[in-house]
Amino acid sequence: MQEPQCPRGNECVQLSQAEADYNRLFNLSPDLLCVAGLDGFFKRVNPSWTRILGWSEAELLSRPVESFMHPDDRERTLQARSDLAKGLPVRGLENRYLCKDGSHRWLAWQSVVEPPGTTVFAVARDITERRQWDQEQLVRSKLESTGILAAGIAHDFNNLLASLLLNVEMVSLCDSTSAEQENYLSHARTTIHAATALTQQLITFSAGGQPARHVADLKVLLEQSMEVALRGSALRGKCDVAPDLWAAEVDEGQLGQVMRNLILNAREASQPGGTVRLTAANVVLESVPVAGCPPGEYLRIDITDDGVGIPADILPNVFDPYFSTKERGSQKGMGLGLTICRIVLQKHGGTMAIASHPGVGTTVTCYLPALQRKSFEIPAVAHPDAGGEPRVLVMDDEELFRETLAQALQRLGYLVEQAGDGETAVALYQQEMKAGRPFAAVLLDLTVRGGMGGTETMKALQACDPGVRAVLITGYSNEEAFREHARHGFRGALGKPFSSESLRTLLGGILRTDLARAKGGYAPVTNTH
Repeated sequence: MQEPQCPRGNECVQLSQAEADYNRLFNLSPDLLCVAGLDGFFKRVNPSWTRILGWSEAELLSRPVESFMHPDDRERTLQARSDLAKGLPVRGLENRYLCKDGSHRWLAWQSVVEPPGTTVFAVARDITERRQWDQEQLVRSKLESTGILAAGIAHDFNNLLASLLLNVEMVSLCDSTSAEQENYLSHARTTIHAATALTQQLITFSAGGQPARHVADLKVLLEQSMEVALRGSALRGKCDVAPDLWAAEVDEGQLGQVMRNLILNAREASQPGGTVRLTAANVVLESVPVAGCPPGEYLRIDITDDGVGIPADILPNVFDPYFSTKERGSQKGMGLGLTICRIVLQKHGGTMAIASHPGVGTTVTCYLPALQRKSFEIPAVAHPDAGGEPRVLVMDDEELFRETLAQALQRLGYLVEQAGDGETAVALYQQEMKAGRPFAAVLLDLTVRGGMGGTETMKALQACDPGVRAVLITGYSNEEAFREHARHGFRGALGKPFSSESLRTLLGGILRTDLARAKGGYAPVTNTH
């Protein structure tokens, strides 16, 4: 019995071939192709829907299209469907579709209705990564706007805090303070250090706020960060650091603040009796698990809690500055914490990622580039006392701070002369050299309004005395001159505010080093940041 023949012959063969080609392209397309009805149901979907969203074809066809839409996008998406019903094509609509794992993916749509207006043909492209990139650029724009004022504000605050801290410490040195007064002074110092951390965040926001990096073994830093952040809580802390953890070049102050902030976040999210875990290991990344993190050798630091977790719809916003799930007020900040942390890591050449499941907990993963050479030496810390009454010259244009610093130096056993700008400092230095009363050390402020600042003054001093012993002091700890002070001839650098102990240690180290060199020996100098 012969098969029935198509009355149109070759035309039927061509139609069959066209349909086969259409099906092949439909199934091969990396974009999400679909045929839907104006009744709100998919009629046909290609395999990309399952690959990208995770739903099976049967699940997609059995549920209303509306049930897959993000609630915040539903109204405008339904409006687009209404336009389609009127015969108007939809181009450029962007909305979020629910994935089977509870997350959402951003899709960009091109849709038309086939006459007589009952069938919708649509193409959707997954633009999630592009949206994330756009969001990242928006965050950077906000940070740049904030950074315009940040550095100047931080500098002025640091000058005030520096004067306040030195005054508080000088009160503590008085013989007549009682135990109660010492307790109040201790609280004042704690508050000053907290304010310093805030100004450091502003400096990190500011343009060019690069960390002052040094070779470091992070094991002690990580363990101390865990101990400090969980102190006084009812949580258990577990710290598992690989014994052969590679070294890294980091700003220990900045990185320590990042670790403490992340552990404090875990603490806030956890219930009493919970556990915060910190693990640190060496990893070699052959591919890029996080945007902006090239292949290479890294230290991977995971901070995990078993707290409430972060809802999937909130997770994409956690790095947006000023976005916060916490209430603002005296106890809560403005939501800058995670933004600052990621910026610090990025400026170290690393990055950060967050994975969270509501009701299960959250893991924050930090990546830091490992130092290529695995062996290193941590500089020794010297604590020498300055003997006798060496003379020190202080140059700073802030009179209040300059006076306070001079008083602190006097209490440490130094004779002090003051200058309000670089020109005055150079003239005074030359005058005392000619008189046979050279200064043992000079402290120079980096920035002088309307005058010669620290680096220019240093060049002038070196011209008349190549052996000048100078320390750079500044409220702009993000400046290149601060980070690379030795390259400019400075023996050390102090970032405002600094303690009288840091001042004593640095100056004593410089003088002791020169004494040891004169005798043919060597003693290390500690630069306190």
